[in-house]
Amino acid sequence: MHNHLIIGISGQDGAYLAAHLLQAGQRVIGTSRSSSPSQLPNLVRLGICSDVPVTTCHPADEATLSEIIDKHSVDRIYLLSGQSSVGLSFTEPVETYRGLVTPALTILDLIRRRFPATRLLYAGSGEVFSPDDGMPFTEHSKHSPKSPYAAAKSAAMTLVDTYRDVYKVFASNAILFNHESPLRPSTFVIPKIVAAAVRVANGSLERLPLGNIDIARDWGWAPDYVEAMCRIIEHGTASNFIVATGRTESIRYAIDLVGRRLGVNLIDRCDLSPALLRPCDAPTVIASPAKIAATLGWRARTAFPAMISLLCDAAVGTSS
Repeated sequence: MHNHLIIGISGQDGAYLAAHLLQAGQRVIGTSRSSSPSQLPNLVRLGICSDVPVTTCHPADEATLSEIIDKHSVDRIYLLSGQSSVGLSFTEPVETYRGLVTPALTILDLIRRRFPATRLLYAGSGEVFSPDDGMPFTEHSKHSPKSPYAAAKSAAMTLVDTYRDVYKVFASNAILFNHESPLRPSTFVIPKIVAAAVRVANGSLERLPLGNIDIARDWGWAPDYVEAMCRIIEHGTASNFIVATGRTESIRYAIDLVGRRLGVNLIDRCDLSPALLRPCDAPTVIASPAKIAATLGWRARTAFPAMISLLCDAAVGTSS
């Protein structure tokens, strides 16, 4: 058994990761900016709030983190915290950068100096890449960030590489592409579409403002992805792994699937909102999960249509 510290346990990935580890009989400790149950709705929703000790801690608070690691004999750390919205990063670039890069550097150096036997998994992002030749992204693809969020993730992921190569810290990047679940806030596009469709199905006459619905992304199911994180941190050698499905689907297709699942004509209610168009938004993103499949035997189990059905069913259940 290992002692796992999840920094940013209150988010979608943190909650599912905690549930997965608990089910496997592991000990889980968490940090969040608030440890009040009222501020941990995802843990409450998964029914695990009372099973995980959560400490209020800023992810760059070295003294508190050191105390937690020492007190609980932590030997596995997952750094999942930080602002996760690409769109919001354009209006809050400084806070986005500080919130993503400073914690990574703080924790990496804390492990280097005080806890050299502790392993780290950093939740990286496929946003760091920028397609220019139509080829699938691999772990060796060049970083070319096109948003403040992507620039911050790129810097943090590079720090992970540096500390692994120079200081021999056991630190891996899970390069996560888009992944959804019922815990994902409706500020993200697919949950936003699902939530609007449920309201329309219940009689709402609202319109749905969206950006470019013809962009295509690799979308996966968050509970699948936390299993990948666990395999990465337990692998014998620290490395970087793309976590993706290897399939690309458009937002327009998502709208169609949601509409069919909930019995509404949603596409006719969509309005292009210039305010939701992102600068330098790539039309299509293609990812290759070949390395993680070959090395760790992990493959995404939940196909895109099944994911949409799960999201719709959960949203209907919540609104009932």
